[in-house]
Amino acid sequence: MHRMRQSLLRCAVLLLPLVGCGIPSHVDYVKMPTPGKFALINVDNRLAYLIDPRTESCFLLTSSMDNHAIVHVPCDKLKKNLPEASTFITWVPDGAEAPAAASAPAP
Repeated sequence: MHRMRQSLLRCAVLLLPLVGCGIPSHVDYVKMPTPGKFALINVDNRLAYLIDPRTESCFLLTSSMDNHAIVHVPCDKLKKNLPEASTFITWVPDGAEAPAAASAPAP
């Protein structure tokens, strides 16, 4: 019985992509004609900041043996609090901060 259950499980895993879950997947690869001028600031062997001037975006990259993550961070705060990043974040004026989140009016 156990062996039959394992066989059915393997079959289900193999057939799942053919049956589908209603969510089509599609991946495109684009080769840029010239490499972008990204800045990568290593904090330590697990953390780094990625600064992308083309899209005016900043990210925190984390990595460990099994997990990797990327999180968007505000470029103005990064420029203000990390002097090494300020030379790469040229689109944010000095002393500028992102607007604070709007709060709901008090009842």
